[in-house]
Amino acid sequence: MLSALLRQEVKVTEKRTEQARQPEGGGRLYAVVWWLSLVSLVIVTSLLRYYQIGDPPAVTWDEYHFLRFSQHYLNGTYFQDVHPPLGKMIIGGIGYLAGQNRTQLVNVKHVYQYPYDQWYIFMRMGVATFGILQVITSFLTVWEISRSLSAAFMTAVLIVCDPAAHALNRLVILDPILLWFILLSTFCGVKFASQRHNPFGLRWWLWMTATGVALGLTMAVKYVGAFVVALIGVQAVYDLWEQYCDLTASLWNLVKHVLARCVGLILVPLLLYLATFALHLQILDEGSTMPGIGLGSAQFRLSFPDNVIGQRTPPVVMYGAQVTILSTVPAIGYLTTSYDLYPPEFTAEHQILSFDMNMDELNAWAFKHADDEDIVDLRSPDYVPEPVMHGDLVRLLNVFTERHLQTHRLPAAITKHMYMACGYGEIGEFPEGGVWRVLVDDPSAEPGVTPLSAIHPGFRLISNRTGCALRPGISKYPEWGYHAWEAACDPKGLNLNDPSQVFQIDENVNPRIPAENLKERFQLSTIQRIIEMHRVMFASNQRLTFYEFEGEEGIQKHLSSRPWMWPVLYRGCPGHASDMHSLYFVGSPQVYFLNLAVLALLPVLAVSYAYRRARQTTQTEPSRLVEGVVFLATGWALHYLPFWAMGRILYFHHYLPAFFFSTMITGLLTDAAIGRLEGFLRPGLRAFVRPTVVAAFTAFYVNSFITNWALAFGLVTVDDEAHPETIKDHFYFDSWLL
Repeated sequence: MLSALLRQEVKVTEKRTEQARQPEGGGRLYAVVWWLSLVSLVIVTSLLRYYQIGDPPAVTWDEYHFLRFSQHYLNGTYFQDVHPPLGKMIIGGIGYLAGQNRTQLVNVKHVYQYPYDQWYIFMRMGVATFGILQVITSFLTVWEISRSLSAAFMTAVLIVCDPAAHALNRLVILDPILLWFILLSTFCGVKFASQRHNPFGLRWWLWMTATGVALGLTMAVKYVGAFVVALIGVQAVYDLWEQYCDLTASLWNLVKHVLARCVGLILVPLLLYLATFALHLQILDEGSTMPGIGLGSAQFRLSFPDNVIGQRTPPVVMYGAQVTILSTVPAIGYLTTSYDLYPPEFTAEHQILSFDMNMDELNAWAFKHADDEDIVDLRSPDYVPEPVMHGDLVRLLNVFTERHLQTHRLPAAITKHMYMACGYGEIGEFPEGGVWRVLVDDPSAEPGVTPLSAIHPGFRLISNRTGCALRPGISKYPEWGYHAWEAACDPKGLNLNDPSQVFQIDENVNPRIPAENLKERFQLSTIQRIIEMHRVMFASNQRLTFYEFEGEEGIQKHLSSRPWMWPVLYRGCPGHASDMHSLYFVGSPQVYFLNLAVLALLPVLAVSYAYRRARQTTQTEPSRLVEGVVFLATGWALHYLPFWAMGRILYFHHYLPAFFFSTMITGLLTDAAIGRLEGFLRPGLRAFVRPTVVAAFTAFYVNSFITNWALAFGLVTVDDEAHPETIKDHFYFDSWLL
């Protein structure tokens, strides 16, 4: 009974607050002003987002990746990326509608030519539309929390007038799509929370399902979406705790709430998330020879419809057969070598041995006996098939470079605690470090009895000279190694618990042996392929760490930043720099420092609020507003603080989701401050305070946007020797590096 009375009191308080904030003239006039405000924001935002969207007229920042991915969707060819597929599929759909060129491959130095490449303008406009939706959704979220038009309007003004949010939403990248889905999830979560007093009603079900759908869409774009999933999860736990503490409700009522949320907030997002991967695989049905196919397993490659080699592959590996050797570690690739040599400081004229994610002729190897001078001639009429057996001592010859797989007791180039592996020794030479023992990765394998098989099971290579085990190193090579993954030899030797020592035979080419259809035996189901994709994505994301290959003044020093730098604008991120156009991603000090001041004020307000509750004084803030600020502050913390614990490389744009949450908090508390100011004035003056403050607020931030025009749109280079202007002329701080 007490709980019901309290809820009724809250509803009455909110109704009175909403009525108090309506302008004179009643509900109809208020509705007209509300719609005029929203429509004007949409028009202004659209004009700004689309204005000169063709600049810079070249591939800018990460557009290179996502324009290439779009071409893959248009051509139906598989690719592997560190992010889930939905955002890239949306960009691919925009590319289809825009008439994107699907044959001319985009590169980082690509300059768009009119009218041949005018499709890129339409693609940027398509993605920029999500930036417009961000403003609308932020406006509606703040309105839903506060029922204050001024709070929603000021929030939208801050977002529209921030150069970082503006510039990033004008490029063909994932972030505009991701940001809108995050905001959509937040809005739906707020709407769902507003239905808590009408559980299991139609709107309650609709908004819970809408929240689940938005969460699924968010997670299917980038895994940063997990933070908003955590936010809605915290909200769900809070709601369930309230249900548990409601002594007037039955236990069955709590069970129904739990089951409903499991369906709407867990099952619905999960099914939608998985469906995007299934659609991704359905569209990209050509993949067995695509770049990056070596990041997955041989079974994954075998599962593509265009893989015909697996339908005619000998199941057993014979001496002399041409094979490809694939690491079973996700996102590593094929064992390969080339004519390129290690730098002189590492060794003397030894070929670089590495792992390559692409399938090419450099991946081809052949087994031969340790004392054989040459590999077995498969074309000889005297050819007698002999399988490679568990326990055999062999040499591995690269068919293309005609060098043997070799190891030394020298430290590896990158992984110093391991031995170096390389390509060394011509045909006819017998270097001692080139002899390896083959161990089939099967507990029941017997020496001389168990043959080495294609696809499965895997095998290990142990150096007969040093006892080290061949495996990937801990990092990639620098530029001299083409950033391929290092191959090294672990001096600790055989370790049955180390999966990084296990390899598998992918292709096994031997025209003298009857082939079988291994595809029927080993191809993966759709759900298995989705699981495989996740293994590769998670492994790739873990390896997005900072590698300084170019010294302290390397390019990543200028591009990357740390979380503490973002709210204080210590450093942005260069987006594009050429003879034609310069662009620098960074926020507006006028917007960010206001947000920072409000965030710093939150602990003081929280203590004050807790003190007044403890003293049971009259609360001036409506409960809905307090809950909304707490909800958004939790969202800001969840989208910002986890980055402090990340070891991967980070950029300024990673702060943008948290920026939107802090901006919505600023809009709410600025509006609350205006309301407090109104309380100190005479009734005759109160009607003028809010419009005057909002007008001054808008004018100030419109002026700041004009001042920061070059940061928002970039700077077109003007050839004026007398008055040269660069993007640096518009920088506020020396710490901003171009």
